[in-house]
Amino acid sequence: MNMKVESIYETFPAEVQSYIRDAVVTIIKNNARSNVFHIEKEANDIFLKVTPINQMQTEALMTDYLYKYGVCPRVLHYSSDDKRDYLITDRIPGSDAVSDEYLMQPERLTEVFAESLLKLHQVEYSDCPIINGLEEMVIRAEGNYREGRAEKGILRYLGYTSIESAHENMINLYKYVNEDKVVIHGDHCLPNLILHDFKMNGYVDVAYGGIGDRHYDIFWGLWSLQHNLKGDYSQQFIQTYGNHLIDPDRLRLCGLLSVFNGFRGQDYYEY
Repeated sequence: MNMKVESIYETFPAEVQSYIRDAVVTIIKNNARSNVFHIEKEANDIFLKVTPINQMQTEALMTDYLYKYGVCPRVLHYSSDDKRDYLITDRIPGSDAVSDEYLMQPERLTEVFAESLLKLHQVEYSDCPIINGLEEMVIRAEGNYREGRAEKGILRYLGYTSIESAHENMINLYKYVNEDKVVIHGDHCLPNLILHDFKMNGYVDVAYGGIGDRHYDIFWGLWSLQHNLKGDYSQQFIQTYGNHLIDPDRLRLCGLLSVFNGFRGQDYYEY
């Protein structure tokens, strides 16, 4: 363990430090939003995620809920101190879906990506602890629109040139849709899917999950294919997932909600 890691972890609560002590620790991510550590020792192969306080309660709840259905890793520890949230989970064997071994076979990857999402959307949602549906998303989108926030990259992707027309279209679509409720991932992109030999082993980063509309995940799945594979695999994805399950109006609505709610549910905006 290098000194940089030691200086960081010495500020963590004692219970969190107990997982790190005498381990090989690798920093996977280090930015203002979160730090992620891979912790390896004889008894553990785990991940520690650290964020500013009050950022990970939903992620901990959704990870624990989806673990029961074999979709997410087991939560070993979740706590907060006066500055940070701490989430420790088992490592899911395999590698994420943007690893070179998978990117080299984009058609096969697209099929697995769609099949994995369909499996997630078949999870029982009646006792899911979090709701992240269309109503909640519209409320957030309205607030962001009034503050002048819009993700112009998604706006262009959807074919809009005007923020005002996108907002008007979003409101009109919302008036006439019925929510197609499932458990959503909330950030359905290739890096958050863990595969082993082209088979789904699980999902990570479900902080924006909950009971929601399947089209939100479908929209972000299509966006991820375009962004990560640099090609058009949308029809293959839709056909594999099930064309009969997809409503074009709801899909566009979820895209427009993403315009105003930021990049993959976060506050990343291109003004």
